[in-house]
Amino acid sequence: MPIDVGVVWVDFLANKSGADLSEELALSKRYLEDYRCGRFQVEPFMHFHMALLSRFSRQNIERLRERFVEEVVKPNVTSAAKNVVEAMRLEGYVPVLATGTQAFVSETVAQLFGIEHLLATRPVVNSRGEFTGEFEGGFCYGLHKIDRLKEFCQKLGMPLTELSDSVVYTDSITDLPLLQFIESFHGHVVATNPDPQLKEKAQKSGWAVLKLFDRA
Repeated sequence: MPIDVGVVWVDFLANKSGADLSEELALSKRYLEDYRCGRFQVEPFMHFHMALLSRFSRQNIERLRERFVEEVVKPNVTSAAKNVVEAMRLEGYVPVLATGTQAFVSETVAQLFGIEHLLATRPVVNSRGEFTGEFEGGFCYGLHKIDRLKEFCQKLGMPLTELSDSVVYTDSITDLPLLQFIESFHGHVVATNPDPQLKEKAQKSGWAVLKLFDRA
């Protein structure tokens, strides 16, 4: 997608929720800068996003998410990207979305693409269904994506050797551990609208490069 859903989610809440999220907005920008400079740490980032959810009642955050999907996410879902997912499905592949964006937001993206399986860090809810500010399960970023994929394969009863038939699509060099893991089983890598580092790596490795949208 031409947007970072996790980043624009914070922007949306800061602009549309009516709550004073000036500190959260500044912190989100700092995390983005850390990401770009290679200083990013996933644990404090995930604590930040879970705490943000707990600032709102479940009813209110659900309503805000509905607006976010309609106003921000849907306009950035390109037909080219949806066509890739559907073509893979028709070939017999099982689409899986593995993302560093927390599940409350990223599950909406999976739904828009018709992807049943989502690998993402999930927020904890209490007995009343409200978000507690905590998360459950492991992270799904960088090296952690390999762990989440292994867990997923185990859940399906699928041996890792069957990853030889897999195809992984990504736009970020942060997924390099996952890409190399897939390649170790002779799976395939496609760099979609890759960042500069991933583009260079793709060219050196002979990976396919696919353009799904124009950058703003």
